[in-house]
Amino acid sequence: MDKLLIKQCLFHGSWLVVPFMAWLGWRLRERRGRWLVALLLAGCLVFAWARFVEPQRIRVQETVLTGTGAQARLVLISDIHLGVYKDRAYLQRLVDRINTLRVDAVVIAGDFTYEPGGEPLERMFAPLETLQKPVYAVLGNHDQQAPGPDIDADLRAALATHGVQVIEGRTVTVRGFGVAGLGDRWAGKDNPGFLAAGPGSGPTLVLAHNPDSAIALDPARVALVLAGHTHGGQIRIPWLYRHVIPSQYGFDRGEQFLRTPHGRVRVYTTVGTGEIGLPMRLFNPPTIDVLDLRP
Repeated sequence: MDKLLIKQCLFHGSWLVVPFMAWLGWRLRERRGRWLVALLLAGCLVFAWARFVEPQRIRVQETVLTGTGAQARLVLISDIHLGVYKDRAYLQRLVDRINTLRVDAVVIAGDFTYEPGGEPLERMFAPLETLQKPVYAVLGNHDQQAPGPDIDADLRAALATHGVQVIEGRTVTVRGFGVAGLGDRWAGKDNPGFLAAGPGSGPTLVLAHNPDSAIALDPARVALVLAGHTHGGQIRIPWLYRHVIPSQYGFDRGEQFLRTPHGRVRVYTTVGTGEIGLPMRLFNPPTIDVLDLRP
């Protein structure tokens, strides 16, 4: 059976939990086996919240990061994953929410897509054109063949149409500090060599999809790494969720430090705004991070 068809069957089939909960509620009238029915109903309620409610909530989380050498407010989002489960209408909700925030720029840390199907990418990402601040981005593994298909060139063209600057392999200036972009680590495009040729003065922030890319960075050149990719575990069942986070160096979510051969690198990882697998989240809603950077 086609992989995409299986995902769509699981997506629509998950609605069967609703009549099943109604049946369990009816069974609660009977004394026999009531404890088991109650336990099943509680499990179904948790599943229903994680499947139907939490993935649709959009949280705005503000974090003050001092000691960056920069003075700015940035929106960081990642892992939008438009495609089989989330569509252009969801992206428009994100954009509308971002436009209410007082910030200087928007940075997007990759994984724009997830099984995007047949809809033209230019149409799918059209809401990005209505963002009222400069937008800088890098691509992620779902955009660059790991897993495939590789839609790198088509996605870059679509994003450029809507004013999004993909900054992989180069540095742009935002309010007097540099923002440098690294390509995806799984695609082998996160070589930071170009940073050595960058300006020698002022702080540099690195935008990357995978926080593991920080392992090759020199903290003498990089004040902060902004990343996504981990989804914060997506479904945060205590202890278990850590085993599914795709990070070699133990990244999770929020601010962490990684000891590298060059020293200790500071990394901020957002939980993202989309999902892979079934669109489920638990204790970990889709998040727009507002980063208040201070010297």
